[in-house]
Amino acid sequence: MRDRVWWGAVLLTALAGVVLPSAGNVLLAAAGSGALWAGLSGAHRGLLLRAASGVLWGALVALAVLLLADRFDVRYVWIYSGAELPLHLKLANLWGGDEGTTLLLAAFLASLAAGGAARMRVDVTALLAAWYALTAAWLGPFAATPADWLAQGASQGMNAHLMKIWMLLHAPLILAAYAWTLSLAGPALAALGGVDARWPGGALVHARRAWALLTAGIGFGMVWAFEDAMYGQVWHWDPVQTAVFAVWCLLAAHLHGVGGWRAGRTMWRWVPFAALAAALLTAVAMAVTRNDTLASSHRYVGASTWAAHLALAGVLLLAGVALWLRGLRTVPALPRPVRRNLAAWGLRATQVTFVFIGLCACVHLAWAFVASAQDLPRPDDLQPFFETLKNWARGSEMPALRAAFAQWDVDGYALARLLLLPMAVTGLIGGWFFMSRLSARTGWLTLAIALPLCAAVFAQGGLLAHHYAGSGVLSQQIVRVLPLVDAALVAGAFLALGCCAWSLHGAWRTRRNAGYVLPLGLLHLGAVVALWGGLLATALNGYSQHFIDVDGDWQREHQGYAFRITALDVDRTPDGGRTRGEGSFRALAQIEIETPSSGVLRGQTLYRDARSAIAGYAGPVRQICEILDYRYARYADQPGYVLHPFIDHGWGRDLQLWVATSSAVAALEGGPQAAKAVVVLRVMPFASLLWIGLTLMSAGALWLALRRVPARGEVRP
Repeated sequence: MRDRVWWGAVLLTALAGVVLPSAGNVLLAAAGSGALWAGLSGAHRGLLLRAASGVLWGALVALAVLLLADRFDVRYVWIYSGAELPLHLKLANLWGGDEGTTLLLAAFLASLAAGGAARMRVDVTALLAAWYALTAAWLGPFAATPADWLAQGASQGMNAHLMKIWMLLHAPLILAAYAWTLSLAGPALAALGGVDARWPGGALVHARRAWALLTAGIGFGMVWAFEDAMYGQVWHWDPVQTAVFAVWCLLAAHLHGVGGWRAGRTMWRWVPFAALAAALLTAVAMAVTRNDTLASSHRYVGASTWAAHLALAGVLLLAGVALWLRGLRTVPALPRPVRRNLAAWGLRATQVTFVFIGLCACVHLAWAFVASAQDLPRPDDLQPFFETLKNWARGSEMPALRAAFAQWDVDGYALARLLLLPMAVTGLIGGWFFMSRLSARTGWLTLAIALPLCAAVFAQGGLLAHHYAGSGVLSQQIVRVLPLVDAALVAGAFLALGCCAWSLHGAWRTRRNAGYVLPLGLLHLGAVVALWGGLLATALNGYSQHFIDVDGDWQREHQGYAFRITALDVDRTPDGGRTRGEGSFRALAQIEIETPSSGVLRGQTLYRDARSAIAGYAGPVRQICEILDYRYARYADQPGYVLHPFIDHGWGRDLQLWVATSSAVAALEGGPQAAKAVVVLRVMPFASLLWIGLTLMSAGALWLALRRVPARGEVRP
């Protein structure tokens, strides 16, 4: 019966949304109202939530059909899609805007609420679903396109930065992870208030899935960022990245403390606190994504819902404080607390460290907002390339350039320096923890080796300090922290060794338990390998810059590489992306690269612009700054403009060849200048470790997330 209700709601809503789109927003409001009633009242809760979930998923189906059918009479389709887009990108626009994203999040939450059985009088997950469903209805994804918009053009077109296959993976994984994280608010509040004395197994499944999907989503985002000039690197402490990192850390803290949890034990509030903080920060992360106070490469342009997300975070905070105060009165300490061994205290220390790391990220993010609100001057070391650009800027441009570089974002250098020591401590604790599970003597003996080794590489320098050449971007910023980076790498290796030894030993001795210990070992090994890859690639990266002729001779450079541009093809055929008048074009540069091993790589790079060809695009120096510094890339960004490199992934290094061909395009269009191109070659050693580590970590996390959880009262870590 319940399945019939859900399927009936899906089919009827989808049909109504396609045939009569104006009814879609009304149905969304009805679904939100039904979820609200179900959250506040236990009467017919299951039926109402099934119906609300079906309506929300039916609305998504209808919106997908409208996108695929190019129904530009619907405002959402007109804003985000284009007739020339391939089908998979039209479908990806389902979560390309704030309206679709909010609707998808509401559908996820309604399904989680419908599939669970909240034992509290108030179903928090249902209320969260109602909140986002009503927000989606207010945004009006099914609203009609204004007539004057249609007169301007058939559609606005897709954001050119989103026209990648990763759009199908990164965004929905992050949103699913957000939904599962938000669903932890209910059990966390119940635990803090003393309603739940033991952590429910269903909530553990949600936490595992949230962490697994968030890890995978972040990984796909890193791959995507590696291909776009707005990033050009895998991580740069963008405000949204910082907020999501805090969520990731607090989920990890929660999972490290949930094993054997029971209300009343020593430090018992840390587990529900971490879960509630993760849910709260999820709402904060979505607010940051939609707020333009800080400079960010992640943004829903024109979105106005940041206040709704921030208000939700405030409500969760107030509810947490109220139930925490209630728990102080109603949850007595256990009469005979369980005696904790050193291994258990090691888990707690790891949990506390993750909370500390997550809160550090939050403090730096909050400080950026405070500094912006108080109009504090941004330090010079956070404005690389600005002095260079001042010498090349036009006089009329200087106010805009100054404003762009004065806009605050997170001080990633200071945050990274702060977090390296806790990362090293986490590695040492984790390595000792897993080694001690083999035997107490093994744990202490290996720690006695790892700890002095970390101290030695910190004092005298290790792998990075001895091999650092200073040929990369942000060289001086990295020099300051090389000793700490070396120590963190050694501590991480100790953790990986200990976890692998324990998981293999446990799987061999008790094969029945292999489905638990092997993915746990895979997860920790992947985390360390990814850490090694990310730190090594960042610290040891190198680059060279050139201004060369198209169809010219081989260009040699100091790292043993040679390259040339063999052809430039300019295509003005509409591709469904953002355009401006008749000037949109795609310039594909065919390139060849000769590697130090004498192999020849062939491929192409993309320069797309919605404007007509601009001679030199304000000069080669500015284009080089744009490629090397994401801050200037954000400033130079225009609707419909993207620059994508040729990338070669190798076991020992990843290579990027960026080719900006604005001068060459202008020359082909009949301009007086020569057909030249700006070329930047970047080499990132050991970046393959990052991709391998992310794959291993995601695979292990998903393995655990899909594993059957024992019955209530038998929850394992």
